[in-house]
Amino acid sequence: MDRMDGVDVAVHGGAPGGQGIRVVVISPVRIYLQGLAHLLATEDGLQLVGTAPGVGPAQSLLAGAEVDVVLLDTTGDMAGEAGLDALYRLGEISAVPCVVLGISDRAADVVAYAEAGIAGYVTNESCFTDLVDTLRSATRGEFSCQAGIAAGLVGRLAALARVHRGVRAPKLTSRELQIVALIESGYANKEIARLLHIQLTTVKNHVHNVLEKLGVGSRSEVAAAVRGFRMSLPAPAVVAGTGSRTGPYPDPVGSFARERVPAQSP
Repeated sequence: MDRMDGVDVAVHGGAPGGQGIRVVVISPVRIYLQGLAHLLATEDGLQLVGTAPGVGPAQSLLAGAEVDVVLLDTTGDMAGEAGLDALYRLGEISAVPCVVLGISDRAADVVAYAEAGIAGYVTNESCFTDLVDTLRSATRGEFSCQAGIAAGLVGRLAALARVHRGVRAPKLTSRELQIVALIESGYANKEIARLLHIQLTTVKNHVHNVLEKLGVGSRSEVAAAVRGFRMSLPAPAVVAGTGSRTGPYPDPVGSFARERVPAQSP
């Protein structure tokens, strides 16, 4: 690898067996870059084009070489909003498919990254074989995910379709909006009951009403539907009374704003 302005450019053709899928790796953590570069460069059917510590430094690399797929590390400091911002910046400078490394397998998170343009993803629990398979799938235009994630993506598409058809957003009560905010943050019904100081059966009734009003079949589809209807949600930390916000990633395109709504009795 030759190093120029923080960018490592491969000086060989990659793994034995001729030219394969050409990969660029982006990560702010140099040891991750070196480890991934070593593994990818020795994998049959893959060709490591180069590595970069960020989207900005990668611009010259992407402009000056033929690349089939980008691997973007979204772990550590790149988790959450920072990773989404990097993904949007990458989309502005390149149309190369991007696979993200290190996002959670929550439907809301995957849907948010799908909206930002990912071609595939691997979680922190995935192995190197999963990563290689995902890179290859991305170059074929295939997107692999669990059934719950697929439901969230379909729910998001349905919500967008309702917006385009001019369907009005359903009216949720303040309590229902609070519960939706906590659902989107990954809280289970028992946790919601504890945080809001209400009975579990009351939470279940509210969740049932929310699903009916939004026209979705599962909790995993709720966040996508709310985003599609451009509805306002209370900040989860305020709902839970924690005093600091620890909720989900902000909507990457600002499609809805979260307002601070004080907790009310059911």
